[in-house]
Amino acid sequence: MRAIFLGTADGHTSARREHSGILLQTKETSLLLDCGAAAARFFLHKKIEPDVPEILWISHMHSDHNGQISSLIQSLWLRTRRAPLHVFGPALVLEQLKDWLEKCILFPELIGFPIEWHAIKPGKAVTHGPFKLTAFATQHLNSLAGMFKRAYPKTCFDCYGLLLEYKGKRYVYSADLAHPEELAVALNGGKVASLLCELTHFPERELFRELAKYPVQSVFITHYPDHLVRREAEIKLIAREEKFRGDVHLMHDRVAHEI
Repeated sequence: MRAIFLGTADGHTSARREHSGILLQTKETSLLLDCGAAAARFFLHKKIEPDVPEILWISHMHSDHNGQISSLIQSLWLRTRRAPLHVFGPALVLEQLKDWLEKCILFPELIGFPIEWHAIKPGKAVTHGPFKLTAFATQHLNSLAGMFKRAYPKTCFDCYGLLLEYKGKRYVYSADLAHPEELAVALNGGKVASLLCELTHFPERELFRELAKYPVQSVFITHYPDHLVRREAEIKLIAREEKFRGDVHLMHDRVAHEI
């Protein structure tokens, strides 16, 4: 499986990096993990056919994770996509995105391809083509929910990471976390080939101290602040000091890697 990191920045605007987005490609299908990066421009520049991605995973409602969805849909329409687009995410997130597309004048009758909305629940596995997808809830938005949910009852404060199983291997996408301990539910089930993990909301040592408990072969760091851009060697040293023995990769925008 190949992963292309379309954007690796955190929620702050970066002068050189885009927000979250990872394209996973196999021989059979493609999956875009969040859409905060300018995926439409990347696909056009690389002459990637408009049937990519087949699947879109939206973890939560922060705009650095979903802010480019309407631009992507418009681009796929104008590039005459015909294949269905399968969108997975928390139920209320999907409702709000569907409403947003309609308000952006991207009506189902206009765009020329169907969008299939798949509401997911943590712990309930869903099979789509060669993939088995299992969401797990994170606490990323819990503190904001405590402060604002009563005032904004129609806002979705759910955030879901993803356990992806493909050809007997397990892959984990962290989405955004409050603490690395929230990965336990996805990492407990056996060897993980690759963890695609954020590094914004907690210190580096806390991440690798937690990961040392699990058989994770490789960690691909994404969604991290600008001050970590040139600190890959230091991050790898911290991982070793905390007894994590897997490979560590600090990813950069538009870089592809086999995972």
